[in-house]
Amino acid sequence: MRWIAGVLLWGMALAQSLAVSPEAQVGQTLEIRGADFPPGRYTLKIASEAATTEVDLETFNGSLATTWTPPAEGTYKISIQVGERVIQAETQVRSAPPPTPPAAQSTTPAQPPKALPTFTPEGLVLGSWKLPLKGEWVGPRVLGQRAFIARGPLVLEIDLQSPKVVAQHYPPGEVRALEADAELTVLLEDGRRLGLGAFAGKPYEGRWESLAVIREYLDTLKATSTGALDQSPSSNRPYWYFFSLGVGNVHPTDLESIGRDLLQRGHRPELAWGPGVMRWLEPWLMQVRVARKQGIEQSLLWSDFFLKYLPQVPGAKAMLWEQVGWLEAQGRPDLGQRYRAALRQVAGWQSPLTSANMAAATWVLLGLYSLMLLYLALIYLPAQLRGLRSSGGWLVGWFQHPLLRLRHSVLAYTTIGERSILLVLFALAALALLSWGFMARSEALLAQDSLMRGTLRSSAAAEALRGFANTAPLRGLLAYALAKENPGESQRLFQEAPPWTYVLLGRGTPEALAQAYQRAPSLAAVREALGLGGDFWTPVYRDAGVVREAVPTPRIIVASVGLSSLQGLGSDFFATWRDLPIWPSAFWAWTVAAAILVFTLYHMLCFFLPKPQSTTDNLAWRRTVQLLFPGSPTYNQGWGLLVLLAFAGGLWLWRQDNGWGVVLAGAALSMHLLLWVLLVYRGGKTA
Repeated sequence: MRWIAGVLLWGMALAQSLAVSPEAQVGQTLEIRGADFPPGRYTLKIASEAATTEVDLETFNGSLATTWTPPAEGTYKISIQVGERVIQAETQVRSAPPPTPPAAQSTTPAQPPKALPTFTPEGLVLGSWKLPLKGEWVGPRVLGQRAFIARGPLVLEIDLQSPKVVAQHYPPGEVRALEADAELTVLLEDGRRLGLGAFAGKPYEGRWESLAVIREYLDTLKATSTGALDQSPSSNRPYWYFFSLGVGNVHPTDLESIGRDLLQRGHRPELAWGPGVMRWLEPWLMQVRVARKQGIEQSLLWSDFFLKYLPQVPGAKAMLWEQVGWLEAQGRPDLGQRYRAALRQVAGWQSPLTSANMAAATWVLLGLYSLMLLYLALIYLPAQLRGLRSSGGWLVGWFQHPLLRLRHSVLAYTTIGERSILLVLFALAALALLSWGFMARSEALLAQDSLMRGTLRSSAAAEALRGFANTAPLRGLLAYALAKENPGESQRLFQEAPPWTYVLLGRGTPEALAQAYQRAPSLAAVREALGLGGDFWTPVYRDAGVVREAVPTPRIIVASVGLSSLQGLGSDFFATWRDLPIWPSAFWAWTVAAAILVFTLYHMLCFFLPKPQSTTDNLAWRRTVQLLFPGSPTYNQGWGLLVLLAFAGGLWLWRQDNGWGVVLAGAALSMHLLLWVLLVYRGGKTA
């Protein structure tokens, strides 16, 4: 039976074929078709003595189809590799026939000039043939027996001999102009010039709203019942074509091919997307919930698509966690656990800190520092007033005897423990402020649309990364972005970047792979590179035919920009500090810098001030002040601040209408009262 199965498989392999016209003319579009191919994506190679062109194709019901315009005469070999076999075809391209000599013209009847397509208010007109169109289109540009028109991210190819649309081409951006020499070249709005064959493998970089052009074109054909005028192949269309369709026009079985196209064009589930794409994907995301009415299988088609390929589009994680609960409610805890494990990994790709977190931490630490300073000022106020009586008093002493007044500042009366805790709080607040600025700067830089499209391997992303500071951490990001377009430059940058895990895998040497495994033995990309297993996304990459790489996740990108800012602080402190985005103006930047400098010098000076005598009297006053500040009996030991922080956190939760806030604040207050009673009972004189 095994040899029978082998014969059958061998026969199926031999059944695959490529069909192409044996002869063609320069500038005339050539149609290439394949039959009986296994499902998947293939690379079609068109080679001559002068050049080689590659086109990525995907099977549709076992068939392949594409068009290609020969740029020059010669013999072209067309091939596709299927496993170990190579399916080949050949065509002979000749130059266009010369014009008929005048003598010959006199022996034949005069022929009317070939009609050219023109635009009218109703659309594109070629003789009696009319293609309904809306909006302003570029063209037509005639090349041989084909005419090309374009609008936004859509190029239509029209057969002039038998008028019809024979192909829809999807450039990775909006078209500014069509140029034709030996072959059609598209000039995009970002300045790139691409031939039709160069569209393959490139991510979409145009404006998301421009995808409405594709939907408008299809809706126009449907509204006018002229869909038969467009006979272009429906296979090998890019993901942004499907994005532009209404969710009702996307079949759930198409989702896997759309996801594979995303991976093959450089998009990665490890990278984040901005809100712009949600203009088209919001209905898709809602379809996860809508499809639940049709059963688990239909809902899973949509939720699996987002989990596999787009887990970081805005709103996806919340919807997928909702799906976890729904699956468990349907009696499928196995699927729920599968989603939980994958979502925990997605959470690990995110930066644990944000500018909002660091802003809150800064204000909390400043609040603790201020409360601690106020507590010390009040508790030592009687002793301080007594010491300043001979020098003019608490306020006048600054004018009459400033040095003596400084000698009797509040920190001079504190213990070493209290001074140390106050200094630590001040240092933490200053570091939190700096981290807030760095995080805000990182988020502002990374919020650029070119870096929020799920890929760093677009021309716009590479240009954005080149515009960042030329520091070692950022050179690693640029190296990853250039790995496909410029491997030589990418390797040079990888060698200059710090040896982070994704950098080591990018270097690709045996030593680097071993070092990467020692640093991150559980990272899926490392394990796959060493043949040790993978994770949820391992079969996703494998089915798409994409080699798994270590991707700089949002956590790594934020860390790279933050470290670059820190290096900038050391090399050009004034410019880096002034340009932090947390300042309303430069005045605030320098005011805060001066305040930090003054308070730092003050804290350091107070460690050298001798402590005045008789600072522990007025016991009743001390106990009263300690009663008013939660946790104060153990401030000098440090952990009393935790009681104060818990009390403040409980009040905040209470203001947010969280019932647990009252419980937390009450527990902290009870602990404080217990500590205060114990202090009074034991007759302690210091806290």
